[in-house]
Amino acid sequence: MKKKILLIIALIMIISTILRTMIVGYSFLNFSNATIENEANLLKELLQEVIDKDRFIKIIQKSQHIKEIEFINKKSSKTTILSDYNHKTFTTLLPFSDNQTLKIVFEADNYFKKLQNTYLQLIFIAIVSLIIIILIVNYFLTPYLEILEKIKTSTNNILNGNFNQHIDTKLKGEAKEFVDSFNIFLQKLKESFGVIEEKYTSLIEKERSDDPLNDAKETIEQLANIFKFKNMIEEDNTTDEIFNRLVDVLLNFKINNFSLIGIDNSENTTFEIYKQGDICCDILDNFKACRAYRLKKTINSQEFPKVCPMHYCDNEYICIPFSASGNFTGILKININSEAEKKHINKNLPYIKAYLNEVSAIIEAKYTLELLHNQSIKDPLTNLFNRRHLENILPMLIAAAQRRNEKLAFLMIDMDYFKTVNDTYGHKAGDTVLKTLANILINNVRKSDIVIRYGGEEFLIILQNIKSYEDAINIAEKIRTSIENTKIQLDNTVIQKTISIGISLFPEHCKQGWECIKYADIALYKAKENGRNQVVLFHEDFKKDYEEY
Repeated sequence: MKKKILLIIALIMIISTILRTMIVGYSFLNFSNATIENEANLLKELLQEVIDKDRFIKIIQKSQHIKEIEFINKKSSKTTILSDYNHKTFTTLLPFSDNQTLKIVFEADNYFKKLQNTYLQLIFIAIVSLIIIILIVNYFLTPYLEILEKIKTSTNNILNGNFNQHIDTKLKGEAKEFVDSFNIFLQKLKESFGVIEEKYTSLIEKERSDDPLNDAKETIEQLANIFKFKNMIEEDNTTDEIFNRLVDVLLNFKINNFSLIGIDNSENTTFEIYKQGDICCDILDNFKACRAYRLKKTINSQEFPKVCPMHYCDNEYICIPFSASGNFTGILKININSEAEKKHINKNLPYIKAYLNEVSAIIEAKYTLELLHNQSIKDPLTNLFNRRHLENILPMLIAAAQRRNEKLAFLMIDMDYFKTVNDTYGHKAGDTVLKTLANILINNVRKSDIVIRYGGEEFLIILQNIKSYEDAINIAEKIRTSIENTKIQLDNTVIQKTISIGISLFPEHCKQGWECIKYADIALYKAKENGRNQVVLFHEDFKKDYEEY
């Protein structure tokens, strides 16, 4: 800035010198022209008065400043003065008579020398003035420019994250007051940013970056998003909703290759929440060997290559456990396949961990509630829904079917001669048979269908939105034959069992839920009467035989 100011001053001085020189030269020339014109007019008047003009001309030519005088046979209407710098002369052309012009050439060597000296003096004065002005301006301006330069340097350092700035000056008065105020501002800025940085780094674990201002801006924006995310998942009803939101967050971070694994610590079972790409790990088969699960801390292969023996791919990876202190533990595994992906993931990893921290407590609470709820509505032996759950959902199923004009099929299932299993092989064998039957039932119906342990060896299946009774019979036969053909391994032997199935249809046979179950049970009794190991569809004629049911 200092150089620019001095350059501007120099340009102004040069331009003003040029203009002043031109004005002086122009004024000098006008004065000289007027003097010469007056002298020429005087000579013209004398020539007009004398009789012997030639003799007069000879006398005049002896003058030192008149070089030539003559008459030209040329008509002119006005006086003209011509300057010749090369020959150092002024030529005057004056109208003398109708057909003659008086030409007088004046010697102007002294004139041009004086003009040249004047120009040189002006230039010299301008140069000296310029030097003096520059020195004076430089002396008085430099301290102020130094202040501006220090402010610029301090500002750049602050933008780069260095808030330890202080400027000083030797100036007094208002300049000193300005510098003191600026230093107070710098100190308050440093203290304020320090508080902000301390607050957000306590919430998000991340290293200090080379651009802390933009980093702070980005971090605060992420904290706001995390706060909104937390409020949203607190209002979600199920863990599935929370998991879906967490997956959306990871996808929004453009994490392309990751998996979310859930571990039920109460049952020692695992389940896959979400997977995108190859998981490159056997955690679903052996979660207890997972290093992140065992140590309850982040495992990063960038820090220790091949740190986890469970990982069987060549790429780098990060495994992050969350909600790891109760009934549920989640594992987020991120696979890294390129340098660009590594840079992107490492940049966003603190934010991802912050989201997982917010998820942890809420997931644990909701998962525990779901666990308690499931324990209250599920049979502990078969993990099927129990009769209590049936009482809760049956009115809703009937209402939904009526609203959608859909059909329901009720399949009442009973294990044939189940008592003999308990009597012959013991209750442990009976439990094995019931669990085998439950698994076969689950595997032969849709997810939308409902399988219930109705009591003892009795099971109920509610098939939703079936097209006809043939569909219900086909599914029932599929289940019956599957049971019949299954070899059940007990401790010392292998047995095979059969089942009987009774079917009722809504709304063909019944209008109320418990009425449908009653008619399916009547059809089941009919199947047992007919020899067991068969499927029977309810018919109105059955009511006569079971009027007291």
